[in-house]
Amino acid sequence: MHKFTFKTRKKMWDVIFIAPALILFFIFTYYPLLINISYSLTSWNGLSAEKEYVGLANFIDIFQNPSVIQAMKNTVYFAVVLLIMGLIFQMSAALIVHTKVKGHNFIKIVLYLPAVLSPIVLAFTWIQFLQYTGYVNQVLGVMGMEESMQNWLLNQDTVKLWLCVIQTLQFVGYGMVFFLTGLNTIPKEVNESASLDGAFGVKRFFHITLPLIMPSITVTLFISITGALNTYAIPFALTGGGPNDASTTLTMQIYQRAFGFRQFGYSSALGLVFFVFIAVVSCAQLMITRKREVEY
Repeated sequence: MHKFTFKTRKKMWDVIFIAPALILFFIFTYYPLLINISYSLTSWNGLSAEKEYVGLANFIDIFQNPSVIQAMKNTVYFAVVLLIMGLIFQMSAALIVHTKVKGHNFIKIVLYLPAVLSPIVLAFTWIQFLQYTGYVNQVLGVMGMEESMQNWLLNQDTVKLWLCVIQTLQFVGYGMVFFLTGLNTIPKEVNESASLDGAFGVKRFFHITLPLIMPSITVTLFISITGALNTYAIPFALTGGGPNDASTTLTMQIYQRAFGFRQFGYSSALGLVFFVFIAVVSCAQLMITRKREVEY
């Protein structure tokens, strides 16, 4: 009886200490989500006290609105291209630094520096390269390729790719850190055994290194996917979503609908659709990558 009372009191104190954190978590996470759901069913301008109930009209319009559909396509494009480019550059940088090449500490600093800079600062820096009188066209002019000179950010065919390049270079160092963490956790004995068995280079990377750093890949992919889907600052600063909505993303649509057109109800519905999309993609990615994690 005394033992039961002690356990009960311990659980009671556990609840008392955890309760404030749970209450704050509910207030700042689940309560706004519930409020957002209620707003998504209304036609509200964000200012008036009255909110006109419209049911699922906002959600129906989302999948019929050409500008929103274009933003969805652009967002998926950014997510896929940024994911592929990011993995290649981040993994390559991590492998180079991990080999302890001369000046590897300096390389880490240089690669990580853009990740801590403001996206707006980076955007205005890249404008000096990509505008018509920028450095890219100057190099093309010196090479005698004047016919290729253009304003790269006003070309619908190239603007998204350039934005992906800029964001990839911005976060190369950030992803590199996660991959380095995984590479440093591989025991030396594993690599020594692989060398004795004749596993070198690409063969060792795909059959030994890659499976053993899957936990790091899982985390990096999760962060990269959610970050790519939430792309906003760089496109907004460089192109404003143009030309002709060629670089508009869903996050930009949500902001413009709410604060530009005063369609807070519509923006809330768009935010919920975006939330569900990110949740589905992230869960699918976690399920796939976690199945491929191995222990050593």
